[in-house]
Amino acid sequence: MVENNSIQNPLRIYKVIIPKKIYSKIFRIVKKRFPIEACGVLLGFINGHTARIEYIEELHNILRSTGAFWFDEKDWIKKILEGKRKGYRYLGLFHSHPREEALPSLSDRHRMLECPGEIWLIIAYKPGIDPSFTAWRVDNWESSITRLRVLVK
Repeated sequence: MVENNSIQNPLRIYKVIIPKKIYSKIFRIVKKRFPIEACGVLLGFINGHTARIEYIEELHNILRSTGAFWFDEKDWIKKILEGKRKGYRYLGLFHSHPREEALPSLSDRHRMLECPGEIWLIIAYKPGIDPSFTAWRVDNWESSITRLRVLVK
């Protein structure tokens, strides 16, 4: 079993709660970066099979792409450690898709396999269309992708 202070999430999350203020902060980042894919870290707490996002930090999309994202791994670790110092647990990543559907791309699915157990929150945004979002998780190489229930409260 992986310890609670590690980066990987050993627990199977089925539901994600996002406070309205956190969702608004994520959406502001996505809107500001459009049409480039925005990305960042999700931190918070896990209770049973439910994750609650309480803290986010934007990461710079080093690809500056409208169809892909990635970030400097040192910056990623730095943001995770900053959140942990504030008492939060690393939950996963958020990123945007500049289109109508918040579905994981093939490259998203490949990246998810590199980080089993992480939550991947995807926000679809195009001006003039209501944004949508979904959350996903892959547990290991043998498992399929799991869509998580997301509640904004």
